[in-house]
Amino acid sequence: MRVARGSGWRGPYYRCSSCGAIIHTKDGTLVDRGHYEEIAGQLRGLLIRLDDRLPSKGVALIAEFIDANELGLALEQMADVLSEDEQPLNAEERADMLSLVDRMQMGDRVPRALESCPDN
Repeated sequence: MRVARGSGWRGPYYRCSSCGAIIHTKDGTLVDRGHYEEIAGQLRGLLIRLDDRLPSKGVALIAEFIDANELGLALEQMADVLSEDEQPLNAEERADMLSLVDRMQMGDRVPRALESCPDN
Protein backbone atom coordinates (compact mmCIF):
# COMPACT_ATOMS: atom_id res chain seq x y z
CA MET A 1 0.00 0.00 0.00
CA ARG A 2 1.38 3.39 -0.96
CA VAL A 3 0.82 6.31 1.40
CA ALA A 4 0.77 9.97 0.43
CA ARG A 5 3.01 11.45 3.08
CA GLY A 6 1.31 13.89 5.41
CA SER A 7 -2.03 13.61 3.68
CA GLY A 8 -3.61 11.12 6.06
CA TRP A 9 -5.04 9.32 3.02
CA ARG A 10 -4.05 5.70 2.42
CA GLY A 11 -4.21 3.61 -0.70
CA PRO A 12 -3.45 4.15 -4.36
CA TYR A 13 -2.82 7.78 -5.14
CA TYR A 14 -1.88 9.91 -8.10
CA ARG A 15 -0.57 13.43 -8.58
CA CYS A 16 -2.39 15.92 -10.77
CA SER A 17 -0.15 16.71 -13.73
CA SER A 18 -1.09 20.40 -13.72
CA CYS A 19 -1.07 21.30 -10.01
CA GLY A 20 0.69 18.40 -8.27
CA ALA A 21 -2.26 17.78 -5.93
CA ILE A 22 -2.83 14.24 -4.75
CA ILE A 23 -5.82 12.70 -6.50
CA HIS A 24 -7.13 9.64 -4.71
CA THR A 25 -10.17 7.50 -4.12
CA LYS A 26 -10.61 4.19 -2.39
CA ASP A 27 -11.11 2.32 -5.64
CA GLY A 28 -8.28 4.16 -7.41
CA THR A 29 -10.46 6.27 -9.70
CA LEU A 30 -9.40 9.82 -10.35
CA VAL A 31 -11.26 12.72 -8.75
CA ASP A 32 -11.58 16.16 -10.27
CA ARG A 33 -9.92 19.16 -8.66
CA GLY A 34 -13.31 20.56 -7.62
CA HIS A 35 -13.63 17.68 -5.15
CA TYR A 36 -10.51 18.83 -3.31
CA GLU A 37 -11.48 22.49 -3.49
CA GLU A 38 -14.81 21.61 -1.88
CA ILE A 39 -13.08 19.73 0.96
CA ALA A 40 -10.61 22.60 1.41
CA GLY A 41 -13.56 25.00 1.60
CA GLN A 42 -15.24 22.86 4.25
CA LEU A 43 -12.01 22.79 6.26
CA ARG A 44 -11.67 26.57 5.99
CA GLY A 45 -15.26 26.92 7.17
CA LEU A 46 -14.56 24.70 10.17
CA LEU A 47 -11.44 26.69 10.93
CA ILE A 48 -13.49 29.91 11.00
CA ARG A 49 -16.20 28.36 13.18
CA LEU A 50 -13.65 26.93 15.63
CA ASP A 51 -11.38 29.99 15.67
CA ASP A 52 -12.42 30.98 19.21
CA ARG A 53 -11.32 27.57 20.53
CA LEU A 54 -7.99 27.31 18.73
CA PRO A 55 -4.78 29.18 19.55
CA SER A 56 -3.74 31.67 16.87
CA LYS A 57 -0.57 29.66 16.18
CA GLY A 58 -2.71 26.55 15.63
CA VAL A 59 -5.06 28.43 13.28
CA ALA A 60 -2.10 29.68 11.23
CA LEU A 61 -0.56 26.20 10.96
CA ILE A 62 -3.86 24.57 9.97
CA ALA A 63 -4.46 27.28 7.35
CA GLU A 64 -0.97 26.60 5.93
CA PHE A 65 -1.78 22.89 5.65
CA ILE A 66 -5.02 23.68 3.81
CA ASP A 67 -3.23 26.08 1.46
CA ALA A 68 -0.60 23.39 0.75
CA ASN A 69 -3.40 20.90 -0.07
CA GLU A 70 -2.46 18.77 2.96
CA LEU A 71 -6.13 18.37 3.78
CA GLY A 72 -5.89 15.21 5.89
CA LEU A 73 -3.06 16.70 7.90
CA ALA A 74 -5.09 19.89 8.43
CA LEU A 75 -8.04 17.93 9.81
CA GLU A 76 -5.79 15.83 12.06
CA GLN A 77 -4.07 18.94 13.40
CA MET A 78 -7.43 20.61 14.04
CA ALA A 79 -8.65 17.59 16.01
CA ASP A 80 -5.37 17.27 17.91
CA VAL A 81 -5.33 20.93 19.00
CA LEU A 82 -8.98 20.81 20.07
CA SER A 83 -8.45 17.60 22.04
CA GLU A 84 -5.29 18.84 23.79
CA ASP A 85 -7.31 21.54 25.56
CA GLU A 86 -10.50 19.43 25.71
CA GLN A 87 -12.38 22.11 23.80
CA PRO A 88 -16.14 21.55 23.50
CA LEU A 89 -17.76 20.83 20.15
CA ASN A 90 -21.41 21.08 19.26
CA ALA A 91 -23.07 18.19 17.44
CA GLU A 92 -22.87 19.90 14.04
CA GLU A 93 -19.13 20.67 14.34
CA ARG A 94 -18.36 17.11 15.42
CA ALA A 95 -20.52 15.66 12.63
CA ASP A 96 -18.84 17.90 10.03
CA MET A 97 -15.38 16.78 11.12
CA LEU A 98 -16.35 13.10 11.15
CA SER A 99 -18.01 13.47 7.76
CA LEU A 100 -14.73 14.78 6.35
CA VAL A 101 -12.91 11.79 7.89
CA ASP A 102 -15.27 9.46 6.02
CA ARG A 103 -15.10 11.44 2.81
CA MET A 104 -11.29 11.51 2.83
CA GLN A 105 -11.14 7.84 3.84
CA MET A 106 -8.96 8.59 6.85
CA GLY A 107 -8.23 6.29 9.77
CA ASP A 108 -9.39 6.64 13.36
CA ARG A 109 -6.97 9.32 14.56
CA VAL A 110 -9.47 12.19 14.28
CA PRO A 111 -12.41 10.31 15.86
CA ARG A 112 -10.16 9.21 18.74
CA ALA A 113 -8.93 12.78 19.31
CA LEU A 114 -12.49 14.11 19.28
CA GLU A 115 -13.41 11.72 22.12
CA SER A 116 -11.53 14.15 24.40
CA CYS A 117 -13.76 17.04 23.32
CA PRO A 118 -16.93 17.32 25.43
CA ASP A 119 -20.31 18.03 23.87
CA ASN A 120 -21.29 21.68 23.82
